Amino acid sequence: MHHSSTGQCAPRHYTFTLKASVASLLATGLLTGASVWAQDQPTVTPDSNVVQVTGVRKAAQSAQTIKRNADEVLDSIVAEEAGKFPDKNVAEVLGRVSGVQIRREFGEASSVIVRGLPGLVTLLNGREVYTANGRSLYLADIPTTMLQRVDVYKTQSADMVEGGTAGVIDVRTSRPFDFKGFTANINGRVEHRDKSKADDPQLSGMVSNRWKTGIGEIGVLAGLSFQKGTYHDEVTWNSPPDKTVTSDPNITGPYDLGHVNYTGIRNRWAGNWAVQWRPNRDVEVYAEGWSTRIDHDAERQFFVGHQGWLAQPWTASGDIDWGNALRTNPTYTLFPGTNQIATISATRPAGNYHFFTLSSNQTPQDDSTGHQGAVGARWNVTPELRVTSELARTYTHWEQSLPIMELLADPPAVTGKTYVNGGAWFDYPGYNMMDPKNYRMGAFLDLWQASRGASNDWRADATYNNGDESFFREFSAGVRVAKRTSSYMHESNGFMGPRFGMPDIGSVPGMACPSMPLANDYGMNQWLVVCADYQHANLDATRKLYGRSGKSDPDPFSLYNNQEDTRAFYGKTRFGFQAGAIPVEGTAGVRLVRTELDVNGFSNVNNTPVAANRKSSDTDVLPNLTMKALLSKDWIARFNAGKAIQRPDFGAFNPGQFVSSAPDTLGVYDGNGGNPDLKPIVGKNYDASLEWYFAPTGSITATAFKHKFENYVINKLAMETIDGKQVRMTRPRNVNDGELKGVELAYRQFYDFLPGWLSGFGTELNYTYMKGYLEDEGKRNPFVGMSKNAYNIVALYERGPWSGRLAYNYRGKFVDAYNYRALGFDLIVDPIETADASVSYRINENMGVTFDVENLLDRTYHDYHGIPSNPRDIRRYDRVFGLTLRWRM
Repeated sequence: MHHSSTGQCAPRHYTFTLKASVASLLATGLLTGASVWAQDQPTVTPDSNVVQVTGVRKAAQSAQTIKRNADEVLDSIVAEEAGKFPDKNVAEVLGRVSGVQIRREFGEASSVIVRGLPGLVTLLNGREVYTANGRSLYLADIPTTMLQRVDVYKTQSADMVEGGTAGVIDVRTSRPFDFKGFTANINGRVEHRDKSKADDPQLSGMVSNRWKTGIGEIGVLAGLSFQKGTYHDEVTWNSPPDKTVTSDPNITGPYDLGHVNYTGIRNRWAGNWAVQWRPNRDVEVYAEGWSTRIDHDAERQFFVGHQGWLAQPWTASGDIDWGNALRTNPTYTLFPGTNQIATISATRPAGNYHFFTLSSNQTPQDDSTGHQGAVGARWNVTPELRVTSELARTYTHWEQSLPIMELLADPPAVTGKTYVNGGAWFDYPGYNMMDPKNYRMGAFLDLWQASRGASNDWRADATYNNGDESFFREFSAGVRVAKRTSSYMHESNGFMGPRFGMPDIGSVPGMACPSMPLANDYGMNQWLVVCADYQHANLDATRKLYGRSGKSDPDPFSLYNNQEDTRAFYGKTRFGFQAGAIPVEGTAGVRLVRTELDVNGFSNVNNTPVAANRKSSDTDVLPNLTMKALLSKDWIARFNAGKAIQRPDFGAFNPGQFVSSAPDTLGVYDGNGGNPDLKPIVGKNYDASLEWYFAPTGSITATAFKHKFENYVINKLAMETIDGKQVRMTRPRNVNDGELKGVELAYRQFYDFLPGWLSGFGTELNYTYMKGYLEDEGKRNPFVGMSKNAYNIVALYERGPWSGRLAYNYRGKFVDAYNYRALGFDLIVDPIETADASVSYRINENMGVTFDVENLLDRTYHDYHGIPSNPRDIRRYDRVFGLTLRWRM
């Protein structure tokens, strides 16, 4: 229920360049006629000395104009031309925005957080859009080729769909009336990735036209996109530290070292379409839709190098410490000044003992689809009154098949180093890890899961323009009614241990494959895994081999089927007045939301699944105030205050719970489950900013923000009494208090005043500082995933047919998990640095070519257990070289 109000920014006696900016936005499709309805801005005489605005400059100027004219605190990224962005998907684009951090793994950007927090809502053309059982869309699923722009709202207004305490990301696609007439473009791209050694094709295209007919103006647009991505993420890891030498209990180090190759092929199809009909200037009817389909076949090739010994045959499940009196003490060295093991080597002693190692290939095959369609209309009932309405339908489905097969090996000797090239280095001298005779079959895990989601969403809005001479210049009100369903399930009893009489690995055709080789030197470079194709093609035969027939039934304790009904009403006014010589304008509004939740699952009662149902409801009142003071023609001061809510994901509400069948020695049971009594997270948000717009593509802005949180949701263990039993129950719970505050600084400028070719340079800089905590039981910890410092440095160039971009991103260290695995220390991630570059050449008016490189610095993700000398992961990713040919007309 979002009504864009860009453009109403300045009283008549100020001479702004806003009318020219709005005209530019209209011409490029960034605003429609409906979104600037009721504007009355002065005409500005163009300056003949201004550099021509095209491409990169045009995108920067349009983004700056949107930010300047908006009521809310927001940042926009605008297409340089139809479908042309410097990145491949929305998540990658957002990595350039101040206050936004992304994580890149599995071949692309993935999770997105705003100001250090995940509590955001994603919109598609102002409508709620999501994954099957989540609240937000996986933003990598939207290719940039179908985008018009992306808006990142740090604050919300009463007319926006509720749901984001951290922010709102609104993805805007094009409509045919955004263009003057016929337009079409085709993008062909090939990517080469250095670690996966792959060359992947990508193709996208869009065609749009509009016609004047006897029944009015009609426009039609259609776009398609295909992306193939083959990737290789390389991980080497150490287990959490423990006492590994019996003779000296003060010495600690990892029991286990290991490697993981995350490899996969992702095929993504996406399409969008739109139809607009304008029978006259006062009425417009439209229909539009978006669909995506993702097939993702992956392998997670694990090697676990257990550094202890186990007795033959394999009967134990734990590791044995290094210094047991029955075995020879290993040779080891320490990190200087610490008791942490740095290197270690050992040989198997005489007797019936061996080193225990494990090869595991997890082979998920994911299939997901998402569709959204909408029909709507706008009617200017009178010159002052406008009415809009829209009906949307969203459907999503995701399923995964995940067989895991393990191989065991018994090397006689091992050497290991915990910190080589940043990660774990180890080798097994004299033992061929590529020989099938050196392996035997281990466990088999037959896993699967599936989820579905659907919603119907109707809204209607009315806006009355009261004139700029009045204190209350505009009134608006609206209603939104939505019904959403979500369901999920996974397998039951998926684990099957090895049996006697298992066949030799080498005797089964097609079973064993070499792992993908490591690109960096971590000792043992390659090992054998069960082939991914074999696992999926022989599922039934493998099940029989392990004593099971057919696919396992759903686990009733995982199953939930929820329905959420939402009714929202809002009222909003736009006002303006003079504070002395300073014009002030703003908005005030309130949104009233009634949410009814009906959740269904199963609980464990005396080891029997019993249906569980809970119904709950909440009513939330969400006020919002924005004020903008036009200090001069170039300076703007803002203040925004508002209340927002974020509902937990549907799985968190699952009323089902599981309690162990037997207690421990203290008579206490263990359990886990959802929590149907969860309250929505409440955010009380305040932003104040000062903005200087000294050129059409030049600005310096500073924003201070503070967020107060109530009912924040975390997974937490607590003692509960269930059916008379004392249970250590892990479930999502509300905690009482949290706070986040910080500062965002941003600078943008093209240096048009420089002579000759130097005038093509430009710079974008932004920096975010954040500090915050979450309080639980009197203890305050920073938010998980929050970096105190983050910044972007982007060098731009555009002159004649040439344009280029060099972008550097820094994200400071952050905590990934507190009390990791209940071991008493935190998992901390080192700073992450990323650099990308691109250069484009416009061959002629209709054709251009771009060469780009992602991951110039061969970035690493490095985390550690509490202190740097206790490393966990070192993760390395593909460096991607892309060549794109663009044609448009």
